[in-house]
Amino acid sequence: MGTFHTLASAVFVVGLAGVAFADEFPARPLTIVVPAGAGGGGDTTTRMLARELEGELGQPITIINQGQGGGVVGLTSIRNAKADGYTVGLLFPYAGYKFTGQADFKGADFTPVANFNGDSSSLLVAESSPFTDLKSALDALKADPSGFNVHCSGGCGSVWDIPVAGMMLDYGIDVAKINWIPGQGAASGLTELSSGGVDFQTASLPEAASLMQAGQVRALAVLSPEPVAGFEDVPLAGDTVGHPVDGGTWRAIGGPAGMPAEAVEVWQEAIRNAMNSEEFRTSMKTAGFGLKWLDSAQLKALMEQHEADTARVMGALGYGK
Repeated sequence: MGTFHTLASAVFVVGLAGVAFADEFPARPLTIVVPAGAGGGGDTTTRMLARELEGELGQPITIINQGQGGGVVGLTSIRNAKADGYTVGLLFPYAGYKFTGQADFKGADFTPVANFNGDSSSLLVAESSPFTDLKSALDALKADPSGFNVHCSGGCGSVWDIPVAGMMLDYGIDVAKINWIPGQGAASGLTELSSGGVDFQTASLPEAASLMQAGQVRALAVLSPEPVAGFEDVPLAGDTVGHPVDGGTWRAIGGPAGMPAEAVEVWQEAIRNAMNSEEFRTSMKTAGFGLKWLDSAQLKALMEQHEADTARVMGALGYGK
């Protein structure tokens, strides 16, 4: 009887602790790790979201940029963070790192919270580039793939370059011979592109918008089945290759594996409310970023599909052999 009473009391205490956690979290400042340098799409969208989240969560949020290693450092920090809900980070297509030998991230390393953004990849050139359309660029790459450098923005085998590489592969280009250049984010890569350091850049249109408006870079095509809002003049890749092309990134908030369910729920609800705010929606639209809501379960499914799709494409491209 005494044992039963003790166990029952323990269960009751644990239950109260769970309620207290849900009511009190977060009780102190929060941190969001961004595995990219300042100024790129990942950094920009996360900061827009964080401004709204501070009001929703009632705590200040510190953004830590860790773009080293093409994002490997930042993702590692998220994976290794204390799983108490106070440190989360920006998640994006990560499975390619395994095939380039940079790191081996998998869905089980993280706690998916919610997805808030989705954007299409594009192929960009400097304003001074001799290529004026996608077909001429693809034909040149097919004729001499080793003669060109393509900047990946982040780590190669990830967010923007894999969809572009898949399109090139379907066009008959030997993509394994192309010089794929890793970087610390789209912003630094676009600067290198505009100065002639690389021939092509893979990135989203919003990330390139300021340099496009300044007349320093041009988008040859976007990998979207329909025109991108705010960039309706950018040609669709499908018009050149003969079939719709849909490839790009997703951006989500996630934490280390083992985050308390209560913390996930608090973050998820705050992100949902932030995404529904007029200020956030206007900011994202003005900057040209797409809204894409997925809850924790849906994000988990997306991550699993991403890993399967990446393994198929990277294997076909000869990575990891």
